[in-house]
Parts: sequence; structure tokens; C-alpha cells
Amino acid sequence: MAWLKGIRKDGIILIDDDIDFRGSIIGAGGMKAIPPKRAYNYYVDKLNGSDTTHSGKSWDGAYATIAKAITVANATINWSSSPWADNHVIHIAPGVYAENITSFPLGATILGYGDSWDLDGENGVVIKPATGTAVDCTSIINSVIWNLAFMQVATAGALFQVDNFNRNTLGHCVFAGIPGTSPTTTRGFEVVKDMTGSRLLDCFFMQCKTGVYINTDNANSKQISGTIFDRITIACAETAGFHFDINSNPAGVYVLNSNVGDNSATLALGMDDDTDQVTVANTNFWATANDPASGGTYYNNCYLNGALIT
Repeated sequence: MAWLKGIRKDGIILIDDDIDFRGSIIGAGGMKAIPPKRAYNYYVDKLNGSDTTHSGKSWDGAYATIAKAITVANATINWSSSPWADNHVIHIAPGVYAENITSFPLGATILGYGDSWDLDGENGVVIKPATGTAVDCTSIINSVIWNLAFMQVATAGALFQVDNFNRNTLGHCVFAGIPGTSPTTTRGFEVVKDMTGSRLLDCFFMQCKTGVYINTDNANSKQISGTIFDRITIACAETAGFHFDINSNPAGVYVLNSNVGDNSATLALGMDDDTDQVTVANTNFWATANDPASGGTYYNNCYLNGALIT
């Protein structure tokens, strides 16, 4: 899952050719550092950084924690302006960060360096708190989250939980629950109120009872709409691969090119859509069943245990 090719002297971060960032601040050919009059590049390095003596604006002056960089970046937001975001970029050096992230950068980009599959943190960024949830925050909006791993050690619960997740791209990330013969981590990625206009791309979930859990608050007119889940792999799950609560009322929601379930655990439901409204295409399921079980307008070129779903 390594994707960074390198950094050129002119400030371009080179990325793999098959990663499509059209429509975000990362375009064809790489990501250009945003001019400092509009935004800053902040740096985090747990090995050589300091939250007390460094400015966070260079690798030599990097912060030690992700939370510090997020706090500083969000402090510049001016909600009375348009755009309100300064579009900061937070660069994170490889390592295991024992942090409980309770807020994420808003209108910004957070980038992990190295390989997010490296859960040892030797050549990848791993957010792995000693106890509790890796991410539990109120809102993430207008942001890019890329190339991070989220892990859980001792406390069952969601790995990544957010109330409102709107207009974001989350990609190339790994969600790893508590290791063991049976998953005890309840959910990999969970939204509990509102999810609009977002994308989850090329993400891997393992050792979670449910991989993706969407439970929006319909009582307050919240729902999931205009959202794409593309190239999602969910392994070692037991309850469901994808769960969409009856209140989520999805509109324009797609699950594409994904693989759900495997032979290492008995997955009860590959797709658990209580609304029967999500569009699923080019996806393989290994599970006891799907809900809905069939439907030509719901599944397109999808397979359950090797059999075409019709």
C-alpha cells in the first residue's frame, strides 16, 4: 500500500500513477505545496519532534504528536470567511502514535508517509492508543485523510467513530481490530449522524465484527447521500461487512469493486442494508447471506460465495 514515490526539490510530492486525486488538492503529477500566504505545511515526527519547543513547520521543527498539529491547524479557521478553511497539510512521519484522536483537521489534508500496511510502524503511520478508540470525534468536513493505519489494543469498540463525516476523502487506510481468533472490535469505521458527499477508497478492514457501520440520525433529518465506497476489503469479520441502518435513507450511495468476507471467519451478512437502497457493483461476498438477498437493480455483477447474485 506504499504510495509515495518521493519529494522533489520544487515541493512536488510524487504519487503512484494509479491513484486518482482529481477534484482534490492533489492533482496529476503530484501535490504542490500550497503557498504560505494561504496555508502551512505542518510536520509530525514522534521520534524527533517536540510539542513545546518546535513550530511544526518543517521536519527539523516537527511536532511530536498528531493532536498538536491538528489543534494548531484548526486554530486558524475563520468561520465568517469563504472559504473558511486555510487548506493546511499535515505530514506525518512513520511510527506508532499512541494517541486518542478526538478532533481531525477541518478543511485540510492529513498525509501518512510510508506504507500503511506496516502495522509495526517502522515504515508506516499507525494510530494505536494504549486504551480506548483511535478516533472519536464530532465532525470531519472538507478534508482528505490518506495513508494511515488505525489499530486497537485492549478496549473493544469502534476503531474510527465520527458523528458527522461530510465532503471528505478517506483513502489507502488500514483499520485493524484487536488480534485474536474472534474479533472483539465492534466496528471499523462508524458514522452515527450524517455522511454526505464523501469517498472511502482502497481501504482494508480486519478483525472487526462489522467493517463499515452507518447509523445516521434520521430524527434530525440526517442521512447518507452522494457517497462512494470503492475498493474496500473486509476480512475476519463476523456480524456484517457493510451495515446501513434503516434511518440512513441512502441516496446516490455506491459500494463498488470490493471484497467482503473470507474463509477465516463465518460472516453472518456480507451486505446488511436495512434500507434496500444502496447500489452494489462488481463486488464479491463470502458470507452466510446478504440483506437484501437478491435484486437485479440492487446488485450488478456481484457474487455470493462464488454464485452470481440475481
